[in-house]
Amino acid sequence: MPGVYFGPYNEQYSDYAHGGNANLGRWPLGHTLILPDGREYKFLLNDGTVEVAGNLYQSVAALAGHTNQAVTTAAAIGATSITSTITTTVVGTDIYAEGMVHVNDVTGEGYSYRIRRAMSAGNAHASAASTATLTVNLETGEKVQVALDTTSEVTFTRNRYHATTIHLSPPTALLTGVSPGVAAANRFYWSQTKGYAAVLAEIGTLYAGLPVQAGTTTDGAIESHKRRVKTLGTTVLFVTTGLWGIALTDSDGTAITGLFAIASTNAIAPATYDISGGVAYNSPMVGTCVKANGSTEFALVDLRIS
Repeated sequence: MPGVYFGPYNEQYSDYAHGGNANLGRWPLGHTLILPDGREYKFLLNDGTVEVAGNLYQSVAALAGHTNQAVTTAAAIGATSITSTITTTVVGTDIYAEGMVHVNDVTGEGYSYRIRRAMSAGNAHASAASTATLTVNLETGEKVQVALDTTSEVTFTRNRYHATTIHLSPPTALLTGVSPGVAAANRFYWSQTKGYAAVLAEIGTLYAGLPVQAGTTTDGAIESHKRRVKTLGTTVLFVTTGLWGIALTDSDGTAITGLFAIASTNAIAPATYDISGGVAYNSPMVGTCVKANGSTEFALVDLRIS
Protein backbone atom coordinates (compact mmCIF):
# COMPACT_ATOMS: atom_id res chain seq x y z
CA MET A 1 0.00 0.00 0.00
CA PRO A 2 1.16 3.60 -0.58
CA GLY A 3 3.23 5.14 2.18
CA VAL A 4 5.64 8.04 2.67
CA TYR A 5 9.29 8.24 1.62
CA PHE A 6 11.38 11.09 3.02
CA GLY A 7 14.00 11.46 0.34
CA PRO A 8 16.99 13.68 -0.52
CA TYR A 9 17.03 16.57 -2.96
CA ASN A 10 17.25 15.42 -6.57
CA GLU A 11 15.30 12.21 -5.90
CA GLN A 12 12.33 13.83 -7.66
CA TYR A 13 14.23 13.68 -10.95
CA SER A 14 14.78 9.92 -10.85
CA ASP A 15 12.87 7.70 -13.23
CA TYR A 16 12.70 3.97 -12.89
CA ALA A 17 12.82 0.99 -15.21
CA HIS A 18 9.92 -1.43 -15.04
CA GLY A 19 10.37 -4.03 -12.32
CA GLY A 20 9.77 -6.99 -14.62
CA ASN A 21 6.18 -5.95 -15.29
CA ALA A 22 4.90 -2.93 -17.26
CA ASN A 23 2.50 -2.07 -14.42
CA LEU A 24 4.80 -2.80 -11.48
CA GLY A 25 6.93 0.02 -10.12
CA ARG A 26 9.44 0.33 -7.32
CA TRP A 27 6.71 1.66 -5.01
CA PRO A 28 2.92 1.41 -5.07
CA LEU A 29 1.14 3.98 -7.20
CA GLY A 30 0.42 7.09 -5.14
CA HIS A 31 3.39 6.58 -2.83
CA THR A 32 4.49 9.97 -1.45
CA LEU A 33 7.98 11.49 -1.66
CA ILE A 34 8.72 14.41 0.69
CA LEU A 35 11.89 16.45 0.19
CA PRO A 36 13.72 18.21 3.06
CA ASP A 37 11.98 21.52 2.24
CA GLY A 38 8.50 19.94 2.35
CA ARG A 39 7.80 19.68 -1.38
CA GLU A 40 5.67 16.58 -2.05
CA TYR A 41 5.48 14.22 -5.01
CA LYS A 42 3.40 11.17 -5.96
CA PHE A 43 4.79 8.03 -7.58
CA LEU A 44 3.00 7.32 -10.84
CA LEU A 45 3.15 5.69 -14.25
CA ASN A 46 3.30 7.86 -17.36
CA ASP A 47 1.11 7.08 -20.38
CA GLY A 48 2.44 6.38 -23.87
CA THR A 49 3.90 9.85 -24.39
CA VAL A 50 7.01 11.62 -23.15
CA GLU A 51 6.14 13.87 -20.21
CA VAL A 52 6.65 17.63 -20.40
CA ALA A 53 8.31 19.59 -17.58
CA GLY A 54 6.10 22.10 -15.81
CA ASN A 55 2.89 20.73 -17.33
CA LEU A 56 -0.14 19.71 -15.30
CA TYR A 57 -1.24 16.07 -15.53
CA GLN A 58 -4.48 14.17 -14.88
CA SER A 59 -5.82 10.65 -14.52
CA VAL A 60 -7.27 8.58 -17.32
CA ALA A 61 -10.91 9.57 -17.88
CA ALA A 62 -13.54 7.02 -16.90
CA LEU A 63 -14.78 4.71 -19.65
CA ALA A 64 -18.53 4.48 -20.19
CA GLY A 65 -18.29 0.83 -21.22
CA HIS A 66 -16.62 -0.03 -17.88
CA THR A 67 -19.18 1.88 -15.83
CA ASN A 68 -22.51 0.65 -14.48
CA GLN A 69 -21.99 -2.87 -15.87
CA ALA A 70 -23.88 -5.99 -14.78
CA VAL A 71 -22.10 -8.67 -12.78
CA THR A 72 -21.69 -11.78 -14.93
CA THR A 73 -20.94 -14.37 -12.26
CA ALA A 74 -22.54 -14.32 -8.81
CA ALA A 75 -20.08 -13.69 -5.97
CA ALA A 76 -20.80 -15.01 -2.48
CA ILE A 77 -19.91 -13.26 0.74
CA GLY A 78 -16.18 -13.74 1.20
CA ALA A 79 -15.43 -13.97 -2.53
CA THR A 80 -12.11 -12.47 -3.62
CA SER A 81 -12.88 -11.74 -7.28
CA ILE A 82 -15.59 -9.95 -9.24
CA THR A 83 -16.59 -10.61 -12.85
CA SER A 84 -18.54 -8.33 -15.17
CA THR A 85 -19.14 -7.87 -18.88
CA ILE A 86 -17.55 -4.73 -20.30
CA THR A 87 -18.50 -2.95 -23.50
CA THR A 88 -17.01 -0.69 -26.19
CA THR A 89 -13.38 -0.53 -25.01
CA VAL A 90 -10.66 -3.19 -24.72
CA VAL A 91 -9.03 -3.70 -21.30
CA GLY A 92 -5.26 -4.05 -21.24
CA THR A 93 -3.55 -6.53 -18.92
CA ASP A 94 -3.59 -5.32 -15.31
CA ILE A 95 -4.63 -1.74 -16.10
CA TYR A 96 -7.00 -1.81 -13.12
CA ALA A 97 -4.32 -3.09 -10.72
CA GLU A 98 -4.32 -0.91 -7.58
CA GLY A 99 -7.62 0.55 -8.75
CA MET A 100 -11.15 0.12 -7.42
CA VAL A 101 -14.31 -1.74 -8.30
CA HIS A 102 -17.45 -0.48 -6.60
CA VAL A 103 -21.03 -1.71 -6.63
CA ASN A 104 -23.02 1.26 -7.84
CA ASP A 105 -26.53 -0.22 -7.96
CA VAL A 106 -28.88 -3.02 -6.91
CA THR A 107 -27.66 -5.99 -4.83
CA GLY A 108 -24.54 -5.18 -2.80
CA GLU A 109 -24.62 -1.49 -3.70
CA GLY A 110 -22.59 0.96 -1.65
CA TYR A 111 -19.48 -1.24 -1.26
CA SER A 112 -16.11 -0.63 -2.90
CA TYR A 113 -13.10 -2.95 -3.15
CA ARG A 114 -9.44 -2.43 -4.02
CA ILE A 115 -8.12 -4.46 -6.96
CA ARG A 116 -4.97 -6.49 -6.35
CA ARG A 117 -1.61 -5.19 -7.48
CA ALA A 118 0.12 -7.35 -10.07
CA MET A 119 3.06 -8.56 -8.01
CA SER A 120 3.23 -11.66 -10.21
CA ALA A 121 1.47 -12.97 -13.30
CA GLY A 122 -2.26 -13.44 -12.82
CA ASN A 123 -2.55 -11.52 -9.56
CA ALA A 124 -4.64 -8.71 -11.00
CA HIS A 125 -6.43 -9.46 -14.25
CA ALA A 126 -5.91 -10.56 -17.83
CA SER A 127 -6.67 -8.41 -20.84
CA ALA A 128 -10.26 -8.42 -22.07
CA ALA A 129 -11.79 -7.59 -25.41
CA SER A 130 -14.73 -5.24 -25.72
CA THR A 131 -18.07 -6.99 -25.04
CA ALA A 132 -16.13 -9.67 -23.11
CA THR A 133 -16.02 -10.54 -19.41
CA LEU A 134 -13.47 -8.95 -17.09
CA THR A 135 -12.49 -10.65 -13.85
CA VAL A 136 -10.54 -8.69 -11.26
CA ASN A 137 -8.95 -10.18 -8.15
CA LEU A 138 -9.33 -8.20 -4.94
CA GLU A 139 -6.43 -7.02 -2.81
CA THR A 140 -5.30 -9.53 -0.18
CA GLY A 141 -7.65 -9.11 2.76
CA GLU A 142 -10.45 -7.60 0.68
CA LYS A 143 -13.58 -9.77 0.45
CA VAL A 144 -17.07 -9.28 -0.90
CA GLN A 145 -19.22 -8.13 2.02
CA VAL A 146 -22.68 -8.55 0.49
CA ALA A 147 -23.27 -11.33 -2.01
CA LEU A 148 -23.49 -10.16 -5.62
CA ASP A 149 -25.85 -11.58 -8.22
CA THR A 150 -26.49 -10.88 -11.89
CA THR A 151 -28.65 -7.86 -11.04
CA SER A 152 -25.70 -6.16 -9.34
CA GLU A 153 -24.05 -3.34 -11.27
CA VAL A 154 -20.37 -2.47 -10.86
CA THR A 155 -17.96 0.20 -12.04
CA PHE A 156 -14.21 -0.25 -12.62
CA THR A 157 -11.91 2.70 -11.89
CA ARG A 158 -8.18 2.89 -12.56
CA ASN A 159 -5.77 3.94 -9.89
CA ARG A 160 -5.53 7.72 -10.05
CA TYR A 161 -1.81 7.49 -10.79
CA HIS A 162 -1.88 4.83 -13.51
CA ALA A 163 -1.00 5.97 -17.07
CA THR A 164 -1.44 9.66 -16.38
CA THR A 165 -1.68 12.16 -19.22
CA ILE A 166 -1.39 15.93 -19.75
CA HIS A 167 -4.59 17.44 -18.39
CA LEU A 168 -7.26 18.29 -20.90
CA SER A 169 -8.73 21.78 -20.80
CA PRO A 170 -10.85 21.67 -18.78
CA PRO A 171 -9.77 18.44 -17.00
CA THR A 172 -11.81 15.27 -17.52
CA ALA A 173 -10.50 13.44 -14.44
CA LEU A 174 -8.64 14.02 -11.17
CA LEU A 175 -5.39 15.98 -11.32
CA THR A 176 -2.22 14.01 -10.53
CA GLY A 177 0.44 16.72 -10.30
CA VAL A 178 3.03 18.74 -12.20
CA SER A 179 5.74 16.89 -14.11
CA PRO A 180 9.46 17.46 -13.37
CA GLY A 181 10.14 16.45 -16.99
CA VAL A 182 12.24 13.31 -16.70
CA ALA A 183 10.15 10.34 -17.86
CA ALA A 184 9.98 8.76 -21.28
CA ALA A 185 6.77 7.09 -22.40
CA ASN A 186 5.42 4.35 -20.11
CA ARG A 187 7.84 5.02 -17.27
CA PHE A 188 7.44 5.54 -13.55
CA TYR A 189 8.37 8.91 -12.05
CA TRP A 190 7.55 11.44 -9.31
CA SER A 191 4.90 14.08 -10.02
CA GLN A 192 4.76 17.17 -7.78
CA THR A 193 1.57 17.88 -5.84
CA LYS A 194 2.64 20.32 -3.09
CA GLY A 195 5.16 23.15 -2.68
CA TYR A 196 6.81 25.57 -5.07
CA ALA A 197 6.90 24.50 -8.73
CA ALA A 198 7.24 26.11 -12.15
CA VAL A 199 3.98 25.61 -14.04
CA LEU A 200 2.92 26.60 -17.56
CA ALA A 201 0.44 29.50 -17.67
CA GLU A 202 -2.04 29.78 -20.51
CA ILE A 203 -2.78 33.09 -22.27
CA GLY A 204 -3.93 35.62 -19.69
CA THR A 205 -2.75 37.26 -16.50
CA LEU A 206 -1.86 35.59 -13.22
CA TYR A 207 -1.61 37.54 -9.97
CA ALA A 208 0.86 36.83 -7.18
CA GLY A 209 -0.94 35.82 -4.00
CA LEU A 210 -4.14 34.72 -5.72
CA PRO A 211 -5.34 31.17 -6.45
CA VAL A 212 -4.91 29.40 -9.78
CA GLN A 213 -6.83 26.56 -11.36
CA ALA A 214 -6.31 24.02 -14.12
CA GLY A 215 -6.53 25.80 -17.46
CA THR A 216 -9.73 25.62 -19.49
CA THR A 217 -8.29 26.50 -22.90
CA THR A 218 -4.70 25.13 -22.91
CA ASP A 219 -3.87 21.51 -22.06
CA GLY A 220 -1.34 21.13 -19.24
CA ALA A 221 -1.53 24.80 -18.21
CA ILE A 222 -3.03 26.87 -15.38
CA GLU A 223 -5.03 30.11 -15.23
CA SER A 224 -6.37 32.49 -12.59
CA HIS A 225 -9.10 30.93 -10.50
CA LYS A 226 -12.47 32.27 -11.63
CA ARG A 227 -16.14 31.66 -12.07
CA ARG A 228 -17.70 31.48 -15.50
CA VAL A 229 -21.11 32.05 -17.05
CA LYS A 230 -21.66 29.63 -19.91
CA THR A 231 -23.14 31.06 -23.11
CA LEU A 232 -26.04 28.63 -23.28
CA GLY A 233 -29.77 29.09 -22.92
CA THR A 234 -31.52 32.41 -22.31
CA THR A 235 -31.98 34.78 -19.38
CA VAL A 236 -34.53 37.57 -19.04
CA LEU A 237 -33.45 41.16 -18.52
CA PHE A 238 -35.06 42.84 -15.52
CA VAL A 239 -35.12 46.18 -13.72
CA THR A 240 -34.58 46.61 -9.98
CA THR A 241 -34.15 49.87 -8.05
CA GLY A 242 -33.64 51.68 -11.32
CA LEU A 243 -30.86 49.40 -12.61
CA TRP A 244 -31.04 47.13 -15.60
CA GLY A 245 -29.79 43.64 -14.73
CA ILE A 246 -29.52 40.10 -16.07
CA ALA A 247 -30.43 37.38 -13.58
CA LEU A 248 -27.93 34.52 -13.38
CA THR A 249 -28.38 30.88 -12.39
CA ASP A 250 -26.05 28.39 -10.75
CA SER A 251 -24.75 25.31 -12.57
CA ASP A 252 -27.78 23.28 -11.43
CA GLY A 253 -30.19 25.89 -12.81
CA THR A 254 -31.07 27.44 -9.45
CA ALA A 255 -31.42 31.22 -9.46
CA ILE A 256 -28.71 33.05 -7.51
CA THR A 257 -30.37 35.57 -5.25
CA GLY A 258 -28.89 39.05 -5.43
CA LEU A 259 -26.33 38.21 -8.13
CA PHE A 260 -26.80 39.85 -11.51
CA ALA A 261 -24.85 41.49 -14.29
CA ILE A 262 -25.45 45.14 -15.11
CA ALA A 263 -26.82 45.53 -18.64
CA SER A 264 -27.08 48.60 -20.81
CA THR A 265 -30.23 48.98 -22.88
CA ASN A 266 -32.81 51.51 -23.94
CA ALA A 267 -35.50 48.88 -24.23
CA ILE A 268 -38.79 49.75 -22.56
CA ALA A 269 -39.69 46.12 -21.83
CA PRO A 270 -37.47 43.23 -20.65
CA ALA A 271 -35.80 41.26 -23.44
CA THR A 272 -34.16 37.85 -23.65
CA TYR A 273 -30.39 37.44 -23.96
CA ASP A 274 -28.42 34.28 -24.74
CA ILE A 275 -25.96 34.46 -21.79
CA SER A 276 -27.19 31.98 -19.21
CA GLY A 277 -26.26 28.40 -18.45
CA GLY A 278 -24.75 28.46 -15.02
CA VAL A 279 -22.22 30.16 -12.82
CA ALA A 280 -19.75 27.62 -11.46
CA TYR A 281 -16.15 26.84 -10.65
CA ASN A 282 -15.59 24.63 -13.65
CA SER A 283 -11.97 23.65 -13.07
CA PRO A 284 -10.18 22.34 -9.96
CA MET A 285 -7.88 24.44 -7.80
CA VAL A 286 -4.14 23.87 -8.26
CA GLY A 287 -2.60 26.25 -5.71
CA THR A 288 -1.51 29.87 -5.26
CA CYS A 289 0.53 31.99 -7.66
CA VAL A 290 3.83 33.06 -6.06
CA LYS A 291 5.49 34.74 -9.03
CA ALA A 292 3.46 35.74 -12.08
CA ASN A 293 5.65 35.75 -15.17
CA GLY A 294 4.47 36.66 -18.67
CA SER A 295 1.48 35.16 -20.43
CA THR A 296 2.23 31.63 -21.81
CA GLU A 297 5.42 31.49 -19.71
CA PHE A 298 6.09 29.41 -16.60
CA ALA A 299 4.93 30.90 -13.29
CA LEU A 300 6.06 29.88 -9.82
CA VAL A 301 3.12 28.29 -8.01
CA ASP A 302 2.68 26.97 -4.48
CA LEU A 303 0.93 23.71 -5.37
CA ARG A 304 -1.88 22.30 -3.24
CA ILE A 305 -3.19 19.39 -5.31
CA SER A 306 -5.12 16.97 -3.12
